[in-house]
Amino acid sequence: MAIILESSHREFRTFIAGATGVQSVLPVIVTEHGVLDQFARYMHLNRLKSRAWQESSTFAVRLLLEYMEANQGFYEAARALFTAFSDALYTGTVSNSIDPSGLWWQPRQPDDAGKLIGHVTRFSDWLAVVNEDAQLQLNPWRHATRHEERLNWAAYAHRRDNAFLSHLWRSKPQTNQSRAVRSRTMPVERQTAAKAFPEEYFELLVVEGFRRRVRDSRGPIDLRNVLITYLMHFGGLRLSEALSLWSEDVSIEAGEVIVRVYHPEYGLAPRGKGNRAAYLQSQYGLQPRNRLVKATDPLFLGWKNGLITDPHRRCFEVFFYPHEAGQVFAELWRDYHPKQRVKPKVGDGHPYAFTNKSGQPYSHRMFRKAHKLGVERVGLVYEKIEGTTPHGHRHAYGQRLARDGADSLLLKNAMHHASITSSQTYTQPTTTQMRQFLRDLETRLRLQHRDSDLDPYTED
Repeated sequence: MAIILESSHREFRTFIAGATGVQSVLPVIVTEHGVLDQFARYMHLNRLKSRAWQESSTFAVRLLLEYMEANQGFYEAARALFTAFSDALYTGTVSNSIDPSGLWWQPRQPDDAGKLIGHVTRFSDWLAVVNEDAQLQLNPWRHATRHEERLNWAAYAHRRDNAFLSHLWRSKPQTNQSRAVRSRTMPVERQTAAKAFPEEYFELLVVEGFRRRVRDSRGPIDLRNVLITYLMHFGGLRLSEALSLWSEDVSIEAGEVIVRVYHPEYGLAPRGKGNRAAYLQSQYGLQPRNRLVKATDPLFLGWKNGLITDPHRRCFEVFFYPHEAGQVFAELWRDYHPKQRVKPKVGDGHPYAFTNKSGQPYSHRMFRKAHKLGVERVGLVYEKIEGTTPHGHRHAYGQRLARDGADSLLLKNAMHHASITSSQTYTQPTTTQMRQFLRDLETRLRLQHRDSDLDPYTED
């Protein structure tokens, strides 16, 4: 246990899988005694999980190590220490502006703390199995109380009812068991209306917000930023999906503009030459952007596993709404490539459509910076809660469809959700709509009672 008690930090290391030579860049935890070997093995076994999952798991274990280091000698049993660690995630370590531990942790939101506890629990479960030592399991199972059993039944029913091919569900419930340390929950409405970019400001954003500045005059509109914003606002794409487009992914077919978003690794390469991962490697010596290390490479792009609707090409199509927005996009796309797209330099080739001033692929961070500047130029506050971050455009697309009568199934397919429940947030009324609905209801009741000479708001 001596290694665990030393201070630690995270690094990224390259793992090579046997004689195949296949490489994976994964986060590891490094102490003063070197890499924490068993956690490195755990990461390698989970190398196919998302980078976000890997980062979150690494962060959780590092927090546990920090807590153990700060509390050496206070706990004789590892499980007692884990219980105290879990409590500290919820409550913080500061009391009356004093923190003898030196950690200075602030209280975390229940969901955040629960996820961190879950990561440590899964890691310790794995340690107990591979080392054949049950004492390494920090959060063992125990018999559930009646209240916990009811909660377990509710959770089981939710997973069953929302499972893909739920009619084939075969999982057996373990409702009579509970973890020694359970996550704390807070009753929060999950299907609240997503904050959307205000429609009335969209035109101003693309015409003035994205206008390039030149000395003492107004410059041209940055078509690159406008095109990306169109894809999100009228096509419902995530920013990472828009930035992943290659120049050959947009075409005109039978008079319609067709935008295909391919899986960054398994999507069909141009002219059917294998998948995109192999094509990038053979033609440009590059990796798919979702394989890059988020913490160190600005060109990293996440991939949310949008629903693939074309199994042959391994892609999905963008559905512009309203339809006219697709026609505008096609005209802007046609102008962008010869007039503003900076071509890659010799030796630095790549297929990505959107480039920076050096001809390199446009980054997530640079677009966010340009979008924030554009939002502030048109007089808006740049905040997620205001719907003015890039993802607010995707929300605007979903709410526009829902407002105009699209049902949940149409929304699911238009937004490429794997589950229909993911689309329900766009059908939820906003607080403004709720207030207006209640005012309208009150008005109708007043009119009905007035017509019948009975006003419920007048006392007898």
